[in-house]
Amino acid sequence: MNQEKLNELLHAWQLRLGLRDWDISAKLCHAYEMSNCWGEISWNLHEKIADIKVRYPGESPSHAMRPYDLEATLIHELLHIHFAPFDEVNNLAEEQAINALSKALVNLGRIYVEN
Repeated sequence: MNQEKLNELLHAWQLRLGLRDWDISAKLCHAYEMSNCWGEISWNLHEKIADIKVRYPGESPSHAMRPYDLEATLIHELLHIHFAPFDEVNNLAEEQAINALSKALVNLGRIYVEN
């Protein structure tokens, strides 16, 4: 995976998830550039801007209990945008719902398959 392929994935999933009106960027990051997770997102609802960080493949968080799936991670972070208006508190129920939705979506229409 390189930055160009990540940008292609971002564009495709941004369209699929109905986020055309958002200015979203995604960046591949090393473990030391992020907290102990697969992906992170920051957003501004009023300006419809979001920045996503995803880990380079092979740099799993220390608590990883499943194999890293970059595409599912990207979808997960994009789904946070839809949940953002309800995001008063980062709660476990929201994370579980977003995890389930991102897995279902990637299984329905995976765009990138590593060889």
